[in-house]
Amino acid sequence: MGRKFAPSCANIYLRDFDAKAMNGFHIRPSLYGRFLDDIFGVWPRTLSELKNYETFLNNQIPGIKVKFSARNHVIEFLDTQVYKSQDRQGRCVLATKVYFKPTDTHQLLHKSSFHPRHTFQGIIKSQFIRFKRLSTTRWDYDQAADTLISVLTTRRYPLRMLRKLQAYVWENYDVRTLTHRRPPRFPRGERRNLPVVTYYDNFHARLNKKWGGHIRSNPILRTARVISAFRRHKNLRNHLVRGRHGRYQEDPDRNLDLLLQAMESRAPEL
Repeated sequence: MGRKFAPSCANIYLRDFDAKAMNGFHIRPSLYGRFLDDIFGVWPRTLSELKNYETFLNNQIPGIKVKFSARNHVIEFLDTQVYKSQDRQGRCVLATKVYFKPTDTHQLLHKSSFHPRHTFQGIIKSQFIRFKRLSTTRWDYDQAADTLISVLTTRRYPLRMLRKLQAYVWENYDVRTLTHRRPPRFPRGERRNLPVVTYYDNFHARLNKKWGGHIRSNPILRTARVISAFRRHKNLRNHLVRGRHGRYQEDPDRNLDLLLQAMESRAPEL
């Protein structure tokens, strides 16, 4: 926690622990995987032997303690629920679906927020893509999507848009390659993106749309893919960053004077 290299250091520190967990006990787990401080595994023997395995792990490194939660049919791991199922040959296999914690309120961006239109679609689409990655069956995917849609409709998201994105992601997104199955309209290398970048506000949003329409009507740029892109205006933080106003002074009154001078110098911009 705190530093970018901390997770890597933790993984290096627990490398011997993982090796002993997989091969050091007289019973090897059928599956062992660790993500930071969360471990998932499949145990092939009895529950009492699993308790002995837990004691074995807790004696490996002082200060490193694990606590197992064992289930016979279904168990939660992070945002995934793993359960037993049967394939077409009648064999028992592990399947997955989305797991929502009881405290999850799905507080995504409200539809009335002042953001570009594609921002809302991108947020919803990313959630549906995550649902498809975690869902083994279409029924599991639809159950997770229905849970999210029931909440987002109260946040003013159009139901038609939500259902359209739900069906589109399941039918066109390939979780194996993490790409869309939609074939390109132009051969590779013949179509290039042409971004139209403006500030995002009421005026520039309309200007961006008009500008993009004029570009598309130009026959020279017929093969270009015009993309509407926006950048934000400078906010108060950009104007009041301490490093831009000279050396830090220990006197609070002096700091206030420097801040007022900086604001007065930027008054025309504000």
